Amino acid sequence: MGKGLVIVHVDGLSADALQRALDAGLMPFTRRLLDQERYDIHTYRCGVPSTTPFAQAGILYGDNSNIPSFRWWDRQRRLAVQFGARSTFKKVADKYFAGTTPLTKGGACIAACYPAGAKDDFGIAYHERTYGEDERSRSAWRVVLPYLLNPVHLGDWAGHAALSIGRTAAEYASTVTSGHRPAAPYVVSDALEEVFVHHLTRYAVEQAMRERFAPIYAGFYAYDEVGHAFGPDDSHSERMLRHVDRTVHAIARARGDAYELLVLSDHGQVPAARFDHLTGASLGELVARWMPGFHVEELNGKKVGPPAAQAKGAVKLSFSGGLGHVYLSDNDWRLTADEVSARYPALLSGLLGCEHIALVMARRGDEDVFWTRGRELSVSALAEVLARYDEPVILREQLHRLNRFETAGDLVLFGAFIRDRQVNFENQLGGHGSIGGEQLHPFLLARREWELDTSHVRGAHELHPMLSALRDRLSA
Repeated sequence: MGKGLVIVHVDGLSADALQRALDAGLMPFTRRLLDQERYDIHTYRCGVPSTTPFAQAGILYGDNSNIPSFRWWDRQRRLAVQFGARSTFKKVADKYFAGTTPLTKGGACIAACYPAGAKDDFGIAYHERTYGEDERSRSAWRVVLPYLLNPVHLGDWAGHAALSIGRTAAEYASTVTSGHRPAAPYVVSDALEEVFVHHLTRYAVEQAMRERFAPIYAGFYAYDEVGHAFGPDDSHSERMLRHVDRTVHAIARARGDAYELLVLSDHGQVPAARFDHLTGASLGELVARWMPGFHVEELNGKKVGPPAAQAKGAVKLSFSGGLGHVYLSDNDWRLTADEVSARYPALLSGLLGCEHIALVMARRGDEDVFWTRGRELSVSALAEVLARYDEPVILREQLHRLNRFETAGDLVLFGAFIRDRQVNFENQLGGHGSIGGEQLHPFLLARREWELDTSHVRGAHELHPMLSALRDRLSA
């Protein structure tokens, strides 16, 4: 009789961070998987942008094209597409994944960005409350109520809630006292994520196994939220991995003989420094200075300049950590590098003169155009710049793919590294989305006997056929 595949997705944990946690004894059960159950850590490259929606689309569908960021501007539908509490992706979902075969078709996809062909999401979707497209997709209350009515679960949740909130509050106070400024919005979401959604997702996975769903995919995001709030190099972030390890243990214990377990991450994180702290103004505020009379909107909420109805034109900015997209005017097509240079010279000059922006990318026909420090880069000069961040040939290939997306900004920005901290356009002490460091190198934790080889994987979408084949092999 075949087995079902359970995939545990740990958001934001790089392969190197996992290894450090194992070496420090923070993840004893995961160490046991390696030592006693012959699991191996396989590093792979998630590609650019190093964000969850991009990577998860690749893993679940094998196609993450035209997902250029955590949020972006859809020129044709005049819509800010974003994930999170006010997700709007379902308004453009019809444009995506045509002709693909989802990884979790007929199974369960829990706390993920997308439904991925699953029969049930157990009412828990991390970036989309629920698609509810299938009659078997249950209400979240059908999961929450049984969980809370169980005294064991309720006691576990209440005890951990008190510990987590107290610990987070103490860490927040300690970080402020030390002179750092934690990302307050992520501190709140961290507490909520760890205390409630994380526990509930684990319970839903166990319930999915009891009901014999296969395959099962589930996302756990608490570590990533803590990393955004305090930085991935903070002790509070490292301690969160104990909590992740207990979750992996609980799911492994519940798998019995009916399931096999695979653990993966979608991207890593790097320590970050806020752009507005370094420059004294947000990028939107600077763009408004360079383009007087224009209405400038950062898609995460901030608006600068005259009201849209009275402005000369509009600029939309979308950010994912150290990655920025600049959408100009009201065109329903992507401007070329030469069009941007001719129409908006002051903007381009301002961006190229900003020392906290490492690279600016645009497109000239089928050609990629890169600028840094006020000059356009030749092929050889670009290779020298990219070598500071990763293997230049591979990174160049990943950037070329992103630059082909029609949903990308007219200009694409990459934050510089200042004293080993990446400049982030968002309010974060840890981030991802851009290039450089551990954010580009997540992992698979898989049984040695499965003989998975990720050495050639240069984008998360290349995992999909590998995992689909494993799913089918186990169930046969």
